[in-house]
Amino acid sequence: MHEDKRIPFTEWLAMLKAIEQKYNRPSLGLEIARYVQPSHLGILGYIGLSCESLYDALPIFIKYQRLCYDFMQMGVSVEDESLVVSWEFDANFKAGKLADETMIAIFFNIVNTIVAPNVVKLNKVEFVFDRPKNPRTYEKYFDCNVEFSKNRTRMFFAKSNLELPINKADPVLKRILNRQADILLAELPEVNSFDELVQQNIIKAIHQGNINIEYVSKKVGLPTRIFQYKLQKQGYTFKQRLNQVRKGLALQYLEDRSLNIHEISALLAYNEQSSFNRAFKTWFGISPVQWRKEYNLNKN
Repeated sequence: MHEDKRIPFTEWLAMLKAIEQKYNRPSLGLEIARYVQPSHLGILGYIGLSCESLYDALPIFIKYQRLCYDFMQMGVSVEDESLVVSWEFDANFKAGKLADETMIAIFFNIVNTIVAPNVVKLNKVEFVFDRPKNPRTYEKYFDCNVEFSKNRTRMFFAKSNLELPINKADPVLKRILNRQADILLAELPEVNSFDELVQQNIIKAIHQGNINIEYVSKKVGLPTRIFQYKLQKQGYTFKQRLNQVRKGLALQYLEDRSLNIHEISALLAYNEQSSFNRAFKTWFGISPVQWRKEYNLNKN
């Protein structure tokens, strides 16, 4: 795998699940994180290494986070004597304990690696998952108080960390890598283009005659449960979005006089023409044949 190539979130979860099944033990994510180096983050890791201090590096991680992780958005705020790095979370959905703890532990490990031989001091860590049987393991790993069952995942960095120097700082290399990262970031789909991505893959599913949600969610790159959750956040269900896409395609196909109604129903992945007729009448109040007649009359 190329270092600058992202993998779908569904594959990341699948890999974690496979590791968990083989090495079924508590706080596995903390162990996984120990093996992750800045180079494993691709260009983002190299930019971090080229920064002058942690104060310089944190905004870089936030700006370019989508180059390596695009599920929960990272944010920064200040609370009392802490700089708080948080990951947005909705109480109606959890990515899973292993995914959550692995992500946070990797971030902590990477930050410590780039400032070595200095050590990052945390004031507190908060996780969204329930208190495990071995909370002391987490407190030992992060060397601070760790709380669970919170509504957001957060790391509280002591403000004194911000001035920690990065020994491999290289301002010239940083500028070069920043330009390359900007190009890579621009090539990613916009955050608000999820609906467009769903539409494109529903159209592909219709053309393939495979219109179940499992097929489409896999093409989008998300587990079905996460896919359903994100659809709900957009304000509709998979069935509603499928009908919207079919509705638009139906009108396009009906404008093509070379296609008969039976062919159009097949192109829309209906098993029977009668099903298409019923759906079309629900959408427009008239049958496909009537719509085509009226369209042709208006066109002429």
